[in-house]
Amino acid sequence: MKSLWVTDREAIGDERFASLLACLADAPALSVELREKRSSDRVVLDWAGRARAALRPSVPLSVNRRFDLALASGAYGVHLPSDGLPLGRVRANTPRGFRIGVSTHSARAAADAIEEGADVVVVGPIFETPAKAGMGPPLGPRALADLPLLDGHPAEVYAIGGISEENLGELEPWRDRISGIAAIRLFQEAADPRAVALRIAGLWMAREEPS
Repeated sequence: MKSLWVTDREAIGDERFASLLACLADAPALSVELREKRSSDRVVLDWAGRARAALRPSVPLSVNRRFDLALASGAYGVHLPSDGLPLGRVRANTPRGFRIGVSTHSARAAADAIEEGADVVVVGPIFETPAKAGMGPPLGPRALADLPLLDGHPAEVYAIGGISEENLGELEPWRDRISGIAAIRLFQEAADPRAVALRIAGLWMAREEPS
């Protein structure tokens, strides 16, 4: 199973954030979305550069919302919020190979993003989470049943919202529709975030290997 760490540096402070980046260097099946909602462009560029150096090339880094800052920092892509720029417009203004992610809040919206050509699609919240408390009730794991099958498209699809190691098993019935999970607190509040990433990377692996 793949995992996506959506960062919240403001919640944990610079020192803890820097230590997490170093801890997750070369972590398998992990990608990172740098989300700096209230930071200046210069701060975003600075942290994107530091994150790329700390994580190393094997952990892809995307920048939230701003594709210009993603390009300027050398990130592998941008992640657009649900109210962000249209995917097609970003695609038309970025080079070949630049990956575009999109946040969605329903299986229908996720399917539409896949159809439009998103490289990464995040759907949620699946479980209750303080970050999305104002969005109404969570979708619930069964909503993932309405996603298209992974073998029918090239996008990576991640479930987000209240994900913990304790409830990962509730997502297993839809492993043919999701590539993995995305989370903030799962990594930022872990005593050993690298161990978390390793455990997630090992999930479903035995059943995915050819017999």
